[in-house]
Amino acid sequence: MSNRLKKIVFFGNEKLATGLINVQPVIKDAIKNSGFEIEQEITGSIDSVKSHDSQVAVLAAYGRILPKRILEQFPLGIINVHPSLLPHYRGTSPIEQAIIDGVKKTGVSIMRLTEDMDEGPLLRQESIILTGNETKQELTELLQKLGAKLIVQELPNVINNKSKFRRQPHPERATYTKKINKSDGLINWNKSAHELVREIRAYAGWPGSRTTLNSISVTITKAHTIPNTSKQKSPGDMNILVKEGRLMVQTSTDYLCIDSIKPDSKKEMSTKAFLAGYDKYLA
Repeated sequence: MSNRLKKIVFFGNEKLATGLINVQPVIKDAIKNSGFEIEQEITGSIDSVKSHDSQVAVLAAYGRILPKRILEQFPLGIINVHPSLLPHYRGTSPIEQAIIDGVKKTGVSIMRLTEDMDEGPLLRQESIILTGNETKQELTELLQKLGAKLIVQELPNVINNKSKFRRQPHPERATYTKKINKSDGLINWNKSAHELVREIRAYAGWPGSRTTLNSISVTITKAHTIPNTSKQKSPGDMNILVKEGRLMVQTSTDYLCIDSIKPDSKKEMSTKAFLAGYDKYLA
């Protein structure tokens, strides 16, 4: 393989893609460590793409649709590492949406980019079974490692024109994710406790699951459900129960029991620590 064919333009920023602060550039590092040269790394505007010698590019967590003029710069194509089992969860937030939906499995798709969002032909897919308790951090790391393994295995085939791409199965069943906004993190207590637990795991880091508890602004960082056996069925952040060291809020179904919490301008803390300082405001 010539040195020119080993050059790669890399589109994406694995750390910024999910809003987490502890995400490492696993996919990019795996490509470098397997003998390829990252000729350019594009994390922002496509206008920052400069003249290059790369015949192929890799995209992972870039969050933008590349126009035809960029696609045509790479004779061997732009290969996308997408963290879902396409055609499910096309778009910008497949990791978060898989957690919110409570699906039993997800995975990684290696595909060639086209002008349409995540509609290109597939090169390879591999799935993982979920426990249903993964946080965004945990699922991101799992899919990064899987994606890194697959792209390193497939890049030599792409460069040597030995890849066999196939049409995405059942494109009529495609599902799409949306860009997550800060407002998505506002807790809606009219949802079920199970829905809110999944949102808390999916929105960890950013945008965070935010609410007020008797006018105290907080972000709930971990929680679980507890059945409501009382007659109190009215959901809301004013319907708070503090009992035996537990902090619970009524939802449309059961109680959301808060395990850890972050008051505004404070560090994340356990419920026990929070109650020690704020219990008088929750009465």
